[in-house]
Amino acid sequence: MKLDFTDDMKEILEEFLIEADEILSNLDRDLIELESSPEDKDLLNSIFRSMHTLKGGAGFLALTSIVEIAHKIEDIFNKLRNDELKLTSDMMDVIFEGVDKLKEAIEMIKESNEIPDEEEVKPLLDKLDAILEGEIIPEVQDAPEQKNNNESSDDFEFVPGVDPEIQELIKKYKGKDLGEILEELILLPPDERPSLEVIEKLEKLISEGKDVKDLIKPKETPPVQEEKPEETQEEKKEEAVNPVKPEEKTEPKEDTKQVTKTKKKSEKKEEVIRVDVERVETLMNLVGELVLDRNRIVKLASNLETSCESTDLIEELLDSITGMSRTVSDLQDAVMKLRMQPVRKIFSKFPRIVRDLAKKLNRKVNLILEGEDTEIDRSILDKLEDPLIHLVRNAIDHGIEPVEERLKAGKPEAGIIKLSAYQEGDRIIISIEDDGRGINVEKVKKKAVEKGLITPEQAQNMSDKEAFELLFMPGFSTADQVSEVSGRGVGMDVVASTIHSLRGSIEVESEQGKGSKFIMKLPLTVAIIRTLMVGANNRIFAIPLYSVVEIVKYEPENVKNIGQFKSFMLRDEVFLLFSLNELFDMEDKDEKEFIVIVRVGEKNIAIAVEELFGEEEIVIKPLGKLLENVQGIAGATITGDGKVVLIVDTNSLINDKKSQLVGVL
Repeated sequence: MKLDFTDDMKEILEEFLIEADEILSNLDRDLIELESSPEDKDLLNSIFRSMHTLKGGAGFLALTSIVEIAHKIEDIFNKLRNDELKLTSDMMDVIFEGVDKLKEAIEMIKESNEIPDEEEVKPLLDKLDAILEGEIIPEVQDAPEQKNNNESSDDFEFVPGVDPEIQELIKKYKGKDLGEILEELILLPPDERPSLEVIEKLEKLISEGKDVKDLIKPKETPPVQEEKPEETQEEKKEEAVNPVKPEEKTEPKEDTKQVTKTKKKSEKKEEVIRVDVERVETLMNLVGELVLDRNRIVKLASNLETSCESTDLIEELLDSITGMSRTVSDLQDAVMKLRMQPVRKIFSKFPRIVRDLAKKLNRKVNLILEGEDTEIDRSILDKLEDPLIHLVRNAIDHGIEPVEERLKAGKPEAGIIKLSAYQEGDRIIISIEDDGRGINVEKVKKKAVEKGLITPEQAQNMSDKEAFELLFMPGFSTADQVSEVSGRGVGMDVVASTIHSLRGSIEVESEQGKGSKFIMKLPLTVAIIRTLMVGANNRIFAIPLYSVVEIVKYEPENVKNIGQFKSFMLRDEVFLLFSLNELFDMEDKDEKEFIVIVRVGEKNIAIAVEELFGEEEIVIKPLGKLLENVQGIAGATITGDGKVVLIVDTNSLINDKKSQLVGVL
């Protein structure tokens, strides 16, 4: 159904979509948590409130299908929190289906300004109605019809003077406060609403600050005649002297807690300003240009200091430049933080993914999330979701064993997948670890030989670490049969290429029978980095500092041959050696002066260069569409003296030669 809004309503719609995204992104995790703690009243109330908020916002905008779905789910949670229904796995499947349909509707509005029509959502609404009527839930408490009849199951009575029509509304919408009842009535079709007089009575009570708890009291029950210990009698006398007010008895503790949580959330929201991403990007680009100008001014000041005699004016100028440089650095850090987002943004999706896939594959899996507050550049975070999903799916499908297999191996029946993130220097480390089967190295080698990816001789000389790297080769899979989840030979190579495109690396650790761990190391940001400036063939190149392990003097006597490759000996350790000229197919010269040891994946590689210019902070500029796929180049920058310098991507440079290096690295 096509939507048509005025400009004013479009602004309200945009606000609603942002709020809906926030609500739905938290719902998956809350529902997973509820499935393991179905009696948690705080959680039930929180989910109920979320659905109520979503329904109210959609109702104001007349988004009918969203209102209907949210209303049904809200009613289910109202019954759950009032113990009129008991949560089951089948019920959760339908609720998840409803949440998915709400997400789909929100995306439709964003992409095409449409929402699902009534016919499209009717099958789902029928399922939700069935839950409310107790049809698909075998564990529903006895006599749900009587539960729905509030007169026969009420545990309260009204205080004198409450209008009979208001009494009927409170009974009909049992568990909801007066404000929620009023919203329900407003959302009803006009012909189903009570009279205007009744609504005005309700509004008057609300304006007087009254709520349901002020209009009801516990129903008195006849005392049971039995002998009681003397202590109990004394307690009874004391209670008669200090009676408890009815409202104190009937006000649920969980509602109080929920109100407190809601207040805290609203207070926090007031501290947040939503800013268009494009504005942040524009600000970031301007700061990048400012950094380049700062570098140029610092370079000019350095030249001025060496070429002119020192004067008070020059000293004052240098001091001012030093202060300006500090301010620019602070501004740069502040703007960088605007782009940073916690990994929770994507981690929060995994409880649902793990739950659904484990159920589909008949596995029992517990997911542990660590370091969700770790922050990383938004542009990196957006590209991490697919690789992480693939690795987690692989951990469940290939790693975690079925229950019977785990019990035979002496393991707990539920497997563990741990998804963690933490900062290490200027890198973010994200790992996916499981306690499953681990990787069968011999099976990996055998499959690689069968597919013609390596020769039998290479397989024989290959270390476990090298075998693990085969997993990231295009077309490689260890699955014996193709399924919806795995076995098609696509995915792991895309994972590796995505990580490398972000100037990161991925490593594998595994022990057969005990589990596997995939470790991704990523830069904090892709916009501004520190680099080592080196020279080769009369050109200047920038090597990202995070990949540099060590710099040593080039000594020809330490260079040895290994077949068709060269190696460099350093402190009894052998490093595969390339010259930067050779890697870029430039004329190789014998004027090498330095060796830069760089980290490539799990290996350290030696790169020979002719000159060393020191460290410099640079702003990464894209090469443009014509040159964006040039192997070994991550981008370009402009130095303080105005020269254009290419930024070396050591991962792609070496990975390009990986097929030749199997068994050598």
